[in-house]
Order: sequence, then C-alpha cells, then structure tokens
Amino acid sequence: DMREELKKGNKSIFSRRLIEELENTVARKEQAILFLNRRGYSTFVLCRDCGYVAKCPHCDISLVYHLEDKSLKCHYCDFKVKALETCPKCKGNKIGYYGTGTEKIEEEIKRFIPEIKTVRIDADVVSKKGMMLKEKLLEFKTGRANVLIGTQTIAKGLDFPKVSLIGIVLADITLNIPDFRSGERTFQLITQVAGRAGRGLTGGKVLIQTYCPESYVI
Repeated sequence: DMREELKKGNKSIFSRRLIEELENTVARKEQAILFLNRRGYSTFVLCRDCGYVAKCPHCDISLVYHLEDKSLKCHYCDFKVKALETCPKCKGNKIGYYGTGTEKIEEEIKRFIPEIKTVRIDADVVSKKGMMLKEKLLEFKTGRANVLIGTQTIAKGLDFPKVSLIGIVLADITLNIPDFRSGERTFQLITQVAGRAGRGLTGGKVLIQTYCPESYVI
C-alpha cells in the first residue's frame, strides 16, 4: 500500500519492501523483473508559472518526455518535438517534468542499488532494429543483467528460470484509464507479469505496489 509508504515519509516510487527484496535477490545471484506499463521518463510537462501542459497538436493528450533523445513524444501518433526549456505560452522558464516511466525507473533503481545491472525493454526498444531487442533479451538471459525493466512488452511469452522476483511498480496506471475494460485489462496484465516469476526451481515472489489496494481488481 503506497499510501502507507507516503505516511512513513517514503516519497520514492519504490516501497522499502521492494528495495529490500531486490537487494536480497541480487545477493542470491537471482534475477528480477520490474514492470511499469508506461514508457518514457516523465509522463507530462507542466509550466509552474501559467499552468501550460505540453500536448500533442493532433491527439490533444499530454506529451511524454524521453530522456534518451531529450524529446517530447505522443504515444498515439508518434508526433515528436525537442524537450522544452521555456514555456511556449508565457515564455517563463519554470518548466517541470512530472510522472514516471520506464526510463525513470531504470535511473532511480541504480540510485538505490548502485551495483545493480539493468536492461530495459519497452516499445521504444522494440520499435528500433529487432537486433537490439534480441541483444537485450540475451543480456538478461545470460545473466549479464540482473534486473529487467519493461512495459507490457515483457508481460508474456518470456521464460527466464532465474527470475525469482517480480515488482509491479504501479498497478494503478492501467486501472485508472478511462475505458470500461480497464479493470479486466489490469487483472490480465498483473496475472501475465506475475507468471514470469518462479519458472525455475527457486520459486517466485510477486510484489504489487498500489494506491488502491481495496480495488476488486487488485
């Protein structure tokens, strides 16, 4: 329950329990998967002076900041612009980047556990040359990385016997999408991702982080 984490002063995207379990998993030379169904670094860009939010001119949804190429992208139509330094509306410079995506997860986990070796697989990786996806999967399969970070791209079809821990970083992302199937979809994703753990002899553990633990879906 991430609400309890906040009450205890933990403002991180990771619960203390998840960090502890990750440390133990790495110490045992086993592997873990961190799942967050949102790619990019920050999920929306806001001017703190005038309230301007960077949106796609075609789809009217918030643009997502990608650290890798310092750009703002629309995940629906692939519209892309350079990251903002000043507000196009009021010309102020109080541009803030908010929200969390897989790129941020990768950066943050290394801050907590510096010795951790990560590999990230999401639509940004898959959309590039197929060889890159194969290389990243091979890197994880051969044990050169001990934590795989990804979106629904990694939810099913992968079999890694050394994976003994799954961390679902925020189960509420798909739960709160305005779609009448969001509950069913969230349950499917959680179940599919959970199935990546414990496929070997070591067994598995799944930690689900949520702000809505009372939800019938969770």
